[in-house]
Amino acid sequence: MRNWATIAAGILLAALLIFVVISNSDEVTVVLPLIQWRTKLWAAMVGAAASLVLVAWPLLRLKLHARRHQKRIAELEQEVHGLRTLPITTDTPRPTSAQKV
Repeated sequence: MRNWATIAAGILLAALLIFVVISNSDEVTVVLPLIQWRTKLWAAMVGAAASLVLVAWPLLRLKLHARRHQKRIAELEQEVHGLRTLPITTDTPRPTSAQKV
């Protein structure tokens, strides 16, 4: 079900992008430090979205890695807790090689 929702969201996003391109053909001036240029409004919006994705992508990756590491840490903590509750010695003495002679 999740894959269908992802595909539907992608189709809706593509339709929104096409609508934005068709309805926003006005010329705008993009002003950055030391640079100014005239471009269409939809191109400026797509450029802003692309820069947002480029900036957010490493943060998203770090968040996913942190979540994965937190899950692994929780698993290891449970394992350590389980090992702490195991008895260290047994009631019956083990024979050593000196006793077998």
